[in-house]
Amino acid sequence: PQDSVKLLESYVDMWIKKQLKVGEAEELFSANTAEIDAKVEEYRASLLTHRLDQYYIDTRLDTLVSAQQISDYYNEHRSDFTLDRTIVKGAIVKFPEKYRQRKQLKELMGGTGEKYKDFLETSAKNEFPVTQYDSWVDFSDFLGHLPASRQRNYDHMLTSKGVQEMTDDKDMYYVLITDSRKAGDQAPLERVSDNIRRVLLNQRRQEIIRNHEDSIYNAAKAINEIEIKITN
Repeated sequence: PQDSVKLLESYVDMWIKKQLKVGEAEELFSANTAEIDAKVEEYRASLLTHRLDQYYIDTRLDTLVSAQQISDYYNEHRSDFTLDRTIVKGAIVKFPEKYRQRKQLKELMGGTGEKYKDFLETSAKNEFPVTQYDSWVDFSDFLGHLPASRQRNYDHMLTSKGVQEMTDDKDMYYVLITDSRKAGDQAPLERVSDNIRRVLLNQRRQEIIRNHEDSIYNAAKAINEIEIKITN
């Protein structure tokens, strides 16, 4: 009970201080009352219209964006999707340098289909950590899983075919880059599809707002609720 009373007193004190500050401000800035009232009215109008816009968006927005719509937008705005960094797909496996069957592991990693499945199974069986990127990832993040130096340039890895090797003090790394795009290239569709979906949804939101504004404007004009006079 004592804590509840203290909490109540605290709220009361805060409310009283706020009212006292408002009273002092009204006296101190009495000359600016009209300006403050105008800003309050502007904020009120902004808040109400925002809620109205959101109401119609919530009730009318079709949130389903098809793959075809995303693809069409991508093809119509190709110049908007330029990469600012290098991205890759691929895989990395780390294993002890003393592993005797590393030649076979390398061959399996560079294979396809059943061979690559055997690579994954062999790595799992021997508890070799495999980092696999089936989706695009920044090349810098990819290199973060390797004993790579920040001072060196590793762009040669992007054009090298097959499995590449790297080592540190005690471990070996097999690296397989299956696809790459350099900075300045066109971004692949799957990399930007989420952004396109957001753009299309935002366009739909704006269209809903515009259509509603035009609707209420034309309705008001039709019944002479508004009259526009333009004078020089």
